[in-house]
Amino acid sequence: MSVFQGGAGFSRRGFLIGTGGLAATVALVACGSSDDKAAPASSGPWEFTDDRGQKAARDQRPTRVVAYVSSAAALWDYGVRPVGVFGPQKTADGGKEIQAGNIDLGAVTSIGNAWDDFSMEKFAATKPDLVITGLTGAKPTDLWVLKDDLGPKVQQVAPIVAMSEYKVTLPKVIERYEQLAVALGGDANSDVIKKGKEDFQKASDDLKAAIKAKPGLKVLVVSSDKDNLYVCKPEFFADLAYYRDLGLDIVNGAGTDDYFETLSWEQAGKYPADLILTDSRTYALSRPQLAAIPTWAQLPAVKASQLADWSTEPRFNPVLAAPVIRKLTEVVKGARTDITA
Repeated sequence: MSVFQGGAGFSRRGFLIGTGGLAATVALVACGSSDDKAAPASSGPWEFTDDRGQKAARDQRPTRVVAYVSSAAALWDYGVRPVGVFGPQKTADGGKEIQAGNIDLGAVTSIGNAWDDFSMEKFAATKPDLVITGLTGAKPTDLWVLKDDLGPKVQQVAPIVAMSEYKVTLPKVIERYEQLAVALGGDANSDVIKKGKEDFQKASDDLKAAIKAKPGLKVLVVSSDKDNLYVCKPEFFADLAYYRDLGLDIVNGAGTDDYFETLSWEQAGKYPADLILTDSRTYALSRPQLAAIPTWAQLPAVKASQLADWSTEPRFNPVLAAPVIRKLTEVVKGARTDITA
């Protein structure tokens, strides 16, 4: 939504490396009114207050932006094109990471291609005048990649804007990225964005209707590694929190840790569910790998093939988010509700 600073050292995105509401939907669709047209060229002071309440200020609007890959993808479709990106952009086989969205990776400088990879030399060479990343916790220092002593070093070169992904629903995150995009000269009224908002609203309406048509459907969302099963806590994930607001009954993991409850594989059956959404990242276990774990294979939902993919990687603009919601709608429509009955 750093190697994640949530509980138990477990990272929402990089655990293998390191180991709003419905009203907001209306606000999202309403965003991009005639007052939000692309900003003219700025010749005066520029400032933006981020989700930590910290103000970034420049003598004029920043034009050389370096951004965490998910943030860059959120801004890209508004016409804001960062000069550099950091965080996972390419897979091991050279493909594009899903969180890179529509970014033209050939047109940007890679500052690092992992959560623990950031080259200060490459960063400085881009001559940045603003840095954008995600805020993943309650502390101002809970930043993607720019953790520990790296954040202060980066801050010495250019101000950091942090956009919250922590305990906030998807429409609100999208709305905030749109505000930032417009502040950076992006266009919230382009044909691409207008269609994205229409698609997002329709996809949300369709998902809500599909959920209503499947009363009693209980959903478990998990990630995994060879040692543990990780049960998601919806309130910490912008997309899951939004789906829950739309009526989806998602199991809520227990315990005090952020984002996940950690279970041993012997505890895999703790939460009965009709449908299980499994982490589709390369960092998590694949379906064949999961199938080889006896306690997983015996779960009623697994036996019934009531499984679907879920990615923790964010889609923080309507263009990117709408297709994800449409896919989930089809999954819900095809799901059985009698597995836990």
